[in-house]
Amino acid sequence: MEALQERPLGKLLSAIVGGFLLLSLKGSLRGVYLKGEVPKGPLVLAMNHHSFFDGHLVWLLSRQERRTASLLVAEENLKAFPVLRLLGALEARRVREALRRLKEGAWVALFPEGEMRYPGPLGPLKPGAAWLARRAGVPLLPVACRVVLRGFEHPEAFLLVAPPLSPDGDLEGALRGLLQELDETLRRTHPRKTPEGFREVLKGRRSLEERLSPLVRLFR
Repeated sequence: MEALQERPLGKLLSAIVGGFLLLSLKGSLRGVYLKGEVPKGPLVLAMNHHSFFDGHLVWLLSRQERRTASLLVAEENLKAFPVLRLLGALEARRVREALRRLKEGAWVALFPEGEMRYPGPLGPLKPGAAWLARRAGVPLLPVACRVVLRGFEHPEAFLLVAPPLSPDGDLEGALRGLLQELDETLRRTHPRKTPEGFREVLKGRRSLEERLSPLVRLFR
């Protein structure tokens, strides 16, 4: 499957799979919102993991930044959905390949909690993200994520990007603080308002009332 990626057929299939991911996001979420700047160059992206859409959102962020990204995932997930390899997904055990991709300038992304967790505080982190960053000599990029149902019919996704850390930086402390900041921002923001500093990077499915509002205004 990886050998297929560089062939015309592989590129076509990658575009098709990416299109399905985009349709899934647009059809399931009201929107995706981003705050923060992503640095240039290779990096290890470390994000908390609490929703079905987290892998989709890593893919969307790399697409937004026009970067190649490889998401490290459990082997059983790739066995169930091998087409994800066409979008750069890689078994978590394949650290040599992950290092090679980092050295070629790509991103490697992973969920350092090691499992999907209930959307509460950050869980304990496994050392893989920091180890990869040290071995490759690239920065760590903490990203906090929440997919939440607020004041509209469909959930919204929020990504808060921190400044990059050195490979020996305190990833757990930085990611925990970032997630707390995101939760507090959402808590103090009206559920029908976009939190301050966030920008919409993907417009998704609007609520029924939003879709009907032009008709309502017409009859007024």
